[in-house]
Amino acid sequence: MKLRHHHQKSRSRFLSAKIGAILTAACVTGLLSANASAFANTFDSSTNASIRTQNPQDWQQVWQILALTGYVHLVYGTYMGRYGGMHTVAAWNIPVPKALQKISNNWGYSPFNPAFRSGLIQFERADHLLNRRGISRGRVTPEVLSALRAPIPKNRFPFQWIKVDKSTHPEHLQIWQVPPDPQGKGQWIYRTVVNTGVMHSTPDGSWPIYQRLAKTTMTGKFPIAVSPHEYHLLPASDRSIYHGYHVRWQHYTAPNVHFVNYFYDGRAIHFYPRKGYGWPQSAGCVEEPYQNARKVYALLHYGDIVSVMGHYHRKSLKLDRAALLKKQIIREIAASKAD
Repeated sequence: MKLRHHHQKSRSRFLSAKIGAILTAACVTGLLSANASAFANTFDSSTNASIRTQNPQDWQQVWQILALTGYVHLVYGTYMGRYGGMHTVAAWNIPVPKALQKISNNWGYSPFNPAFRSGLIQFERADHLLNRRGISRGRVTPEVLSALRAPIPKNRFPFQWIKVDKSTHPEHLQIWQVPPDPQGKGQWIYRTVVNTGVMHSTPDGSWPIYQRLAKTTMTGKFPIAVSPHEYHLLPASDRSIYHGYHVRWQHYTAPNVHFVNYFYDGRAIHFYPRKGYGWPQSAGCVEEPYQNARKVYALLHYGDIVSVMGHYHRKSLKLDRAALLKKQIIREIAASKAD
């Protein structure tokens, strides 16, 4: 208990100092939002006992409790700029990369915040609210509220951020880790080449891992680009406009998919056999080579935040090739209208 008490006080000093530094460095009128101010003040409590006597009713109170017990690592501060504009910044109580700081500034203080949902998922795991194969969406449920009224187990998970970068070739994945102790220092611990989805089917955004399976069967539809003429010949149920592309949908069943980490709407980080890796090939998932996927699966945990960033850019076409392609598209559109 003494070590835990010291842990919470260290977080309190670090977080209060960080918010103050942000507001001071910005040369602003020190205006912290009411929610963030109240949240920051809770870090001054001497023990967790005062928190446990509360009766949490909403996500703001849940956020405070999870922050005090090491499941959530940030608050949001709002300040007024030199010319009256209001600005919001994310104040982390752990070291994070610049890229994570930048995108988290825009997540906002809400129950849909990826870091808050991450903390909820990890709390559900630590408090055994879910079985081994259970699925958590990171929501405040009656079961969560009830569990938070009892003594809360310390978060044993390190903080981990998975950055999936689509902007470079080859595409890659990196893992940032901060150990779960007051003096934990962050560092990149692993990097691997990956494939993302064709036609931007792996969207940009940040989500926590909600289910992990060592092996599973995946089913779905794969988008295949077709010409406008071919598109109009297909049954309506087998075609659509997908991210600006005319596509036909090909059903697939993939058995024995290994090392699966689901993070958003059926999309997952997992192994899939390919002749090569590093460019868009999947139906939306993040694919890895076998040994790399095995290593990543061993490193990741429920609730780890996955951020997909950037867009894959192919080499620009030569002008003559681009002109020919343009003429071809015009001819196909004219043919489809004639039909």
